[in-house]
Amino acid sequence: MRSRRAGVLWGLAAFCIIAGQAQAQNAPQSDASGLQTGPATVPTHWSKNKYPTSVPEGASYYLVVRGDTLWDLAKRFLANPFLWPRIWNENRYITDAHWIYPGDPLIIPKVSVVSDRAGGPGEGGLGEEEEGLPGEGMPGVGEGGSALYPVTEEVTMQCAAYIVQDHEDESLKIIGSEQGSSKHTFSDRDILYLNRGGNAGVKPGDVFTFHQRLYDVKHPATGRNLGSKVETTGWGRVILVQESSATVVVDQACADIHEGNYLKPFARVNVPLTLRRPTADRLTPASGKVQGYVVDIAEDSAMAAAGHIVSLDIGSDSGIAPGNVLVVYRTVYPSVPTPRNVLGEIAVIAARPRTATAKVIYSNDAIMNGDHVELR
Repeated sequence: MRSRRAGVLWGLAAFCIIAGQAQAQNAPQSDASGLQTGPATVPTHWSKNKYPTSVPEGASYYLVVRGDTLWDLAKRFLANPFLWPRIWNENRYITDAHWIYPGDPLIIPKVSVVSDRAGGPGEGGLGEEEEGLPGEGMPGVGEGGSALYPVTEEVTMQCAAYIVQDHEDESLKIIGSEQGSSKHTFSDRDILYLNRGGNAGVKPGDVFTFHQRLYDVKHPATGRNLGSKVETTGWGRVILVQESSATVVVDQACADIHEGNYLKPFARVNVPLTLRRPTADRLTPASGKVQGYVVDIAEDSAMAAAGHIVSLDIGSDSGIAPGNVLVVYRTVYPSVPTPRNVLGEIAVIAARPRTATAKVIYSNDAIMNGDHVELR
């Protein structure tokens, strides 16, 4: 009886050892940084993102935990926080880069193995597989320059106007200022009053951006309505809250702030990097990639040049992401047709599902609504 019982126990022990070895073989492998290697099944969790249920074999990935941001993860895994668009581009199920949720799987691109000086002088900030791409010169690499550079400064991005398809929540508004009816436009350090307070969840220390809806944007080629142009007029901080009102000090004015501007919770933007390379000209062949149009120019201007902000009719649904560079061109005689006339280049600073905001980084002629754009 004892021998039979011992045999059963030994059998169970052997089964557990074998099962444990099999489970260890099937479990994702992780390194000291927290990265894991697929294949793996993604645990079911709550998320607004439609996350993938599995990770392919050989892919390096990370499971988001509370408090993570793409900015911080790019600093951790890519040694440069400005490379966060690289992670976003590998995980296109994330529709808004500001919102990732615990349990979401993030595929980490191979660029994560670069040195901690990525993006600095003399460093390309790119993995070996991206060096010396055919037809893409990178001036400055190995010559004291930088292969990657920020598209713009943070304030310009934060102040940029945008196009929305659906109206935003405009219920929280500016109703006046400390100066009363004697002042109609507001700027830095002005004290403003809001129409809601503690009963609407407003708290001291909250930061909000100010906005106003300007006009409907019509497509220059088709005439269809693309949505409403929204101007960001600035942002401010709540310093006093009452039951049904609140007091805000203006920290930054982007344009004239007016009574009636509506407020949204402040969302800090991350400045994207883009690759430094020779600018496109008339001899640069078409890429055959995503194409679209310039549909609006900041401040309702008729023309744009280097430094101006423009809106496009293509967005994240078309694969457009912050940091992308597009060639702007015009066909002078489309019925012939003649070769395209390259007008300049723009870099995307923000992307929505069907529209994008971009900054003109180079121009050799005036850029106007209706000009074509093509992803480089």
